[in-house]
Amino acid sequence: MLSATPKVQEKTIHVNTLCESIHHQRTELLNTVLNNFVLSHQEYLIDQNLGPRYQRNRLCASFSCPCCSEHRFIRKGRRYRLYKSVIGKSVIPILQVQCCSCGHRFCPFKETVGLYFTERISQTLKQRQMELTCHLSYKKARKFLRSCLDVSSSTTTIRKEIDRQAEQIRSKPVNAYGEIVYSDSTKVKAGSKERGVSVHLAITASSGKTIGNRPSMKKRLLFLRTDTGSRIKKTLKSLNARGIVHDGDMVLTGCAPFIQRCLWHLVHQLKHFLYLDGMPLKEKEPYVKELIDILFRSRTTQIMKERYGAFIENLRIQNLQNSFVHLINAQNEITASRENGFPYHTTSPVEREMREINRRADIGVRWSVAGVENLLLVKTHLMLNGP
Repeated sequence: MLSATPKVQEKTIHVNTLCESIHHQRTELLNTVLNNFVLSHQEYLIDQNLGPRYQRNRLCASFSCPCCSEHRFIRKGRRYRLYKSVIGKSVIPILQVQCCSCGHRFCPFKETVGLYFTERISQTLKQRQMELTCHLSYKKARKFLRSCLDVSSSTTTIRKEIDRQAEQIRSKPVNAYGEIVYSDSTKVKAGSKERGVSVHLAITASSGKTIGNRPSMKKRLLFLRTDTGSRIKKTLKSLNARGIVHDGDMVLTGCAPFIQRCLWHLVHQLKHFLYLDGMPLKEKEPYVKELIDILFRSRTTQIMKERYGAFIENLRIQNLQNSFVHLINAQNEITASRENGFPYHTTSPVEREMREINRRADIGVRWSVAGVENLLLVKTHLMLNGP
């Protein structure tokens, strides 16, 4: 029996050295326990089907020979399977039988105990390495797991696991009936185009619990895709949302009863359109400050509309055509959130996720479109919806 208070004979000890020693002994002990459990369970199943060992009368087993469909067998030793899991590498015994008719040998219960032909790595280990890969590079995630558990999966195995998880997430039906959807997009370096492809993200957000005297948000991922604009619009329309708050990159009229343009994006994009109109940097500030005052400090929506209309008319008179067109296209989408009680008037709930997407994708390499979409989908799903 193991003693809970072992006697230490060394004159000097170090806690870190003790922890490392106990960790290695723990791994060996757990592997021994695992092997004994799996072996005893298989022996029990063999006894149930073939009868006790050394019995003369052979029973008809519940399983059949894969070659000749015979049901009479004799025991024929064991094989060993190298299995990787969160407790390290394990060499697990698998009992064999031999057909009394054709002599074929096989392991009848390897699927029963979960040791399928292609199952060499535990699902838990692959899940842990996949979660690490969502935050680190494939190589770093594998190296980190190996340093902790002395075992890891190959990067190809984890990539296939991410692809499988992404397909499972896409196959689940998603609906946002009666909710407000917050949609935003960003560029990632993927595919053949020089600037890459756009990643479109849509979530729902509502007020959450107060944690540490600070308010929190409750978010739910709806979709993350790299499709064309028409498919994104079709997907948004199928959500049956009450309203959509978007960044203005696409015209979303008809995708929901109420459409709100992100007020922060509206101000930020004005700087670019003033630049296209040839306005010097120092002269932009009064226009930007005035638009901020209109959008965020107007007492009522009616006053906001009147001031906004006067502002864009002033842009037209000054022949600032690009800025005028930019703001007049958003004229009917600046008050929907206030008039219909949206919890947030901007895409700020989704900006945290957009920064995480850029941090993971912008690593100095060019991704494949499918690869980056699958990875970012799994990463965002784990962040917002959980495992």
